[in-house]
Amino acid sequence: MGSQYDTLAAITNLTAELPLRKYYEEYTFFQALGDIKGRSVLDVACGTGLYSRRFQQRGAARVVGIDNSEGMIDYARHLEASQPLGIEYHVLDAASARGLGTFDVVAATYLLHYAPTREVLRDMCTSLFASLASGGRLVSICMSPDMEFADASYYRKYGFEVASHGEGDGDVATLTSVAPGLPFTISAHHWSRATYEEALRGAGFREIVWHPPQIAPEGITALGTEFWTEYLRRPHAEVLSCVK
Repeated sequence: MGSQYDTLAAITNLTAELPLRKYYEEYTFFQALGDIKGRSVLDVACGTGLYSRRFQQRGAARVVGIDNSEGMIDYARHLEASQPLGIEYHVLDAASARGLGTFDVVAATYLLHYAPTREVLRDMCTSLFASLASGGRLVSICMSPDMEFADASYYRKYGFEVASHGEGDGDVATLTSVAPGLPFTISAHHWSRATYEEALRGAGFREIVWHPPQIAPEGITALGTEFWTEYLRRPHAEVLSCVK
């Protein structure tokens, strides 16, 4: 188990320090999220709890992380035991979270694009909707509908390459890391903006907003404006929010 924890720790720490995560993803996500002091937050597909810990550190009253990976939750619980923040973790998927009560905020980072069909996407959105209190918000990071696939090298300087396995809505897209010491490949489904919005509205959500990509001032200082220009033109991931 120690070796498993070491591996998960290394992956978590390395990805947390990647410029895109630190200066783009987290910054844009938390700008969209706003003030969560005193709020309850359900972190769906929480992985090792990176965002769960961020929510607690930002003053959330209750944070619950769920993931269907037992290994990820074991490691999240290991971190919680070594540095207690009061976060609950459960091995569950979104559809099984209803017994946990309702929340002011549901966060779904890199979840919706794993839906292989429109029906599954709609079911995911329905489950997320059920976990929210009335007036609560869903804030999600998903694969951008406008990702650049024509040029395989477009994202290389940002640490990865992407390829599409078809041109239709929902076709599989693959992201392969080229960051030193961090080899991984992720496959997901490339859905259009209209398909995401149809699934969200069908589940009952309203006030759907796609938040403009933003870079943290520290990221501009560290890497310069020019470094980010191409990425901001065609980001690989976008943040959306909506209301129950």
